[in-house]
Amino acid sequence: MRRPRRGMTLLEVMLAIAVMSMVGLGTTGMMSALTTGMVQQHDARSSMLRAGLSQARLSSYVSRSRCLIDLEPNRLVLWLEDADGDDAIDGTEVRWVFWNSNAQTLTINWVTDEQGDTLEEPYANPTTIDWWQEWDQLERTTGLKPGSLDLVSSVASWAFSTDPVSSPSARREAAMARQTVEAIYELHIAEDSIEHCLGDSIRMHEPPDGGAT
Repeated sequence: MRRPRRGMTLLEVMLAIAVMSMVGLGTTGMMSALTTGMVQQHDARSSMLRAGLSQARLSSYVSRSRCLIDLEPNRLVLWLEDADGDDAIDGTEVRWVFWNSNAQTLTINWVTDEQGDTLEEPYANPTTIDWWQEWDQLERTTGLKPGSLDLVSSVASWAFSTDPVSSPSARREAAMARQTVEAIYELHIAEDSIEHCLGDSIRMHEPPDGGAT
């Protein structure tokens, strides 16, 4: 005699629903963790790529420059080259690098002489020059053409490594004696800020005649 087939009891149905819910929650958790891990890995890779690009861009100027001529936590000034071979600095050979906190960029600036003779006179003593005041003046001078380039964007913070000094002239002397440039900075990546360290050396450190050695 065949026994009648019975359906699932209410308890069995509730247990089945509970098991299915647990499996579903576990699968959702695994997918969420996997997605989060992939996003974090992508962010870390993006941060490293941007940090490497930042290093390369700044290095293209620092490594080939003759020397620093001023250095502060958020900005520096480079004697990029001795274009006329007179072992002295003129305005066309200088590059001003600074972190713009409002625009969140690290920018390099320069000035070109369209007339050809406005900036021929070299600076006699670079340690006595207020280079940022000089930049403001050159930027407004008729016949001179300022230029700029963003080296790094989406910068949350930037700080160059500096030396303890007692005066602006001492700061410039210390800068001219330095053969390395180091910085700690934060890049905006998605909704986070990731800290990086940067370092580069001046390959041919040759301050101007009469400058720091």
